[in-house]
Amino acid sequence: MILLAGHIALAAPAGEVKFKMHTINAESKFEAAGVLDVDKDGQLDIFCGGFWYKAPRWEKVFVRELKELDEYFVDFANLPADVDGDGWTDIVNAAWHNKAIFWVRNPGKAGGPWDVHIVDELGNIETALAVDINGDKQLDYLPNCVTDAAWYEYKKDPSAKLGVKWIKHVLPKEAAGHGIGAGDVNGDGRIDIVAPRGWVEQPAKADGPWEWRQEFDFGVTSIPILVHDVEGDGDADLIYGLGHDYGLFWVEQGKGGAGKRTWTRHEIDKSWSQPHFMLMVDLDNCGKAELLTGKRYRAHNGHDPGGNDPRCIYYYQFDAAKGQWMRHTVSEKGPAAFGIQNQVIDIDGDGDLDFVAPGKSGLYLFENLLRKN
Repeated sequence: MILLAGHIALAAPAGEVKFKMHTINAESKFEAAGVLDVDKDGQLDIFCGGFWYKAPRWEKVFVRELKELDEYFVDFANLPADVDGDGWTDIVNAAWHNKAIFWVRNPGKAGGPWDVHIVDELGNIETALAVDINGDKQLDYLPNCVTDAAWYEYKKDPSAKLGVKWIKHVLPKEAAGHGIGAGDVNGDGRIDIVAPRGWVEQPAKADGPWEWRQEFDFGVTSIPILVHDVEGDGDADLIYGLGHDYGLFWVEQGKGGAGKRTWTRHEIDKSWSQPHFMLMVDLDNCGKAELLTGKRYRAHNGHDPGGNDPRCIYYYQFDAAKGQWMRHTVSEKGPAAFGIQNQVIDIDGDGDLDFVAPGKSGLYLFENLLRKN
């Protein structure tokens, strides 16, 4: 059940973390980016679409040919992982147009183009998330397919192609739709899957069925839907944006009669549109995570409400005592947008978190200046 709460006004910014924007490639139109040490030289590089950018000068290196299809590419996720276990980091990917989850193999010392290997053709996929779903300390992959639902893990297998075997775990079809997330919803210590119209409970036994719980309906949401204890009361709340409209919200978990959960929706911000991707990260080293998100520029080629509004990137802090979110500006009315999949990481090794912002308006690195003040 969803309850609606009143608007929570944004408090005035105070003590903002400042960021310096670095233009990696203003002409890039790929909407996903990952950070990894591509060439094993000890420095973190940036991977985005058909190229990777070598640190520290961000020299562009060819990866593979990608054709533009109505302002999109077959490249909706750039998730680093050494899939084949050869010591070189590869990229796990997913895309709408080829309806597939796939991985792109790092050629290593030999250099040259990166080969593409299809894992499964599940259906039209918005993007994919990297999450340790089964608790084995290795990242698994959760694609956001609008017509079907599953998650994938890989294991070493000398008899399989390139020595790696992919295993598909089918989820209830009700979890299909625009938006997905992962986290422990019911506090049993296991990772559950959150979808726009409910959530899927992970079974206690690995071979047991995943149970669908239809408890809300959020509409067309961000990817991910975040599972996070917003007010610190010990249970998991949800945070999501309307990926193709105005609206950023958090949904408070509560207890109803007969042990049922209730979900009360609170507004965070409705002043800008297309919050398609978001992260909870500790940007100011305070020990608490902030909500980092921003506009996905031309998500539907300008046809969404506010699709051609100025680009923006913000982070939000929640003050539990006041019940208010404080919005802090990272970038406003500039060239950068937030894309469909971003990575936050300490790319320069100075002890604070930076992030990469890809999109149809270019590829940018935002350097956190916390340690430089």
